[in-house]
Amino acid sequence: MSAHGQVLCRYERRRAVSGWWAVLHPLGHAEFAGTPCSVATVRAWARGLLAGRIVEAVLGDVVLLLSEVVTNAVVHSDSGHRAGGSVTVCLGLGGGMVHVEVIDDGSAGSVPFVRAAEADSDGGRGLLLVEVMAAGWGTHRDDEAGNAVWFHLFDGSAGDKRPS
Repeated sequence: MSAHGQVLCRYERRRAVSGWWAVLHPLGHAEFAGTPCSVATVRAWARGLLAGRIVEAVLGDVVLLLSEVVTNAVVHSDSGHRAGGSVTVCLGLGGGMVHVEVIDDGSAGSVPFVRAAEADSDGGRGLLLVEVMAAGWGTHRDDEAGNAVWFHLFDGSAGDKRPS
């Protein structure tokens, strides 16, 4: 509840408990239907918000990892398994990083984790890509807000800051 007695939306609740948003400049957040066709819509939305703010190569990486995390939310959480399910995406910049957060409806049976994919499997590599490519990432579970998966990438504003 907010100070005015209104129920906080999932984004506001997550922002209130996350230390990240105290040091970031939020660019935007949006809620999308928990359906596979939303992945392309999320990519276009993120590209529109980030274009011109970060270098193109980093933008491609952000869009790739965001696609993987949103797909996981749709496939593995209640967002994609019940009517009216949704995924909330939050983007921010700060400290030479782009911050991405995907909040889903959660799941009674699982939380996001990196799993070992079979060599001949078409799936199972989304969070592995995030783990390999992102400067940092993690998850957070909230009974009311759902699961959040976040990741950071260097924004490329001061050259390549990635560790060698």
